[in-house]
Amino acid sequence: MNDIIILNGSDPAGEIILNKNKVYRGINKDFVVEYTIIYYICLQNDLLGRYIINTKIADDFKLDPFVLIFEHERVKPYIYPFEWTLLMTIDAAYTTLNLVVSLDKIGLGLKDGHRFNIAYHKGNFQWIDFGSIIQYKTFSWMFEEFMDAFINAIICMANGAHHGDNVSTHLTDAEEKKYISLRTRILNYAHIGAVTEAAHLLYQWINFYERKINIVSHHSNIPAAVLFPILQFTKKFQIRDILLISGEYPTLCFPLAQSNLSVTVFHENAEYIDFLYSQIRGKTISIAPVYIDFLNPNGTNTEPRWLKAEERFPTEMVIVFQHFSAINPTDFIPLVKKLKTFTLSYAVLEVTYPYNTDMLTAMKQEFDIMNITMESYHQNKRLLFVKAK
Repeated sequence: MNDIIILNGSDPAGEIILNKNKVYRGINKDFVVEYTIIYYICLQNDLLGRYIINTKIADDFKLDPFVLIFEHERVKPYIYPFEWTLLMTIDAAYTTLNLVVSLDKIGLGLKDGHRFNIAYHKGNFQWIDFGSIIQYKTFSWMFEEFMDAFINAIICMANGAHHGDNVSTHLTDAEEKKYISLRTRILNYAHIGAVTEAAHLLYQWINFYERKINIVSHHSNIPAAVLFPILQFTKKFQIRDILLISGEYPTLCFPLAQSNLSVTVFHENAEYIDFLYSQIRGKTISIAPVYIDFLNPNGTNTEPRWLKAEERFPTEMVIVFQHFSAINPTDFIPLVKKLKTFTLSYAVLEVTYPYNTDMLTAMKQEFDIMNITMESYHQNKRLLFVKAK
């Protein structure tokens, strides 16, 4: 019982339960019949694993007072909406609308429309709040919340601003009139239960911004002096999960994933993450692109209730390009401590030969030096392999 964590939310239907790296949803007794019916309708109509996170009735776990318990496929890593790029946000919005339209066709609906109910998972976005599916038409409130959460964020991000900005500051007077008119038309459809028509207008609205996105290629030739030592190391030490602080080599994630490794990619430039995402969107793949700055990983995480990046992204091995290869004097101590918070066991660092002695001194306080590759690449760069103490 000590391993069980119940996340007390505001959903009257039930609670999320975490137990030994598994995710369950306990359904309260007054909702058992309703959610049994909802589950089998979604299962029979192929929505589970497509638009909704894979879900099954738990057969290995019981907990009072819940009579019905679902097990959801675990989303790992969990990327918050403020760590998505514009293209990722657009795809999350499309998936939400796809779900709404699909539910409407089979007599079900959705009561919530905010971004924290959907998650990026293995190349796709999937709805994770099974408790927000209802046996009624989708509420007009859902469409209102969807526009506040998704449309406003898309407009702000398309204008190079923070997703949470006041949308009106990024609209001209003429654009704001069109915004109000379109929003009103969508809500009018929603109020009379014309779910498909409301969703169709939202598809068009989102597609208008998607067509404006210019994906810039960041394909990079990965030097053999980088790829081969890393692959050999992961094989020798049976590494499964990697966090890649990618610098100029974000596409290193592709050969790593092809070697059956799960790779989370950090980059502080949204352009790099959008490019990566454009290459994997819609595919089933063990690559998770995250729009996050390694030097300030919680800069956009302004809510105390949300888990910090260090709690969500620690991995067996962290690969860092650029940050530890500085030749000029740098205070490496806080950088090394930050690295330690993301590393469960090992780290691979790009360093410059001859080596910065301050960097090595700082590194030895938190890590044991294992190896430094002898073959150099691009301006005397080499790889330093370390193990956390």
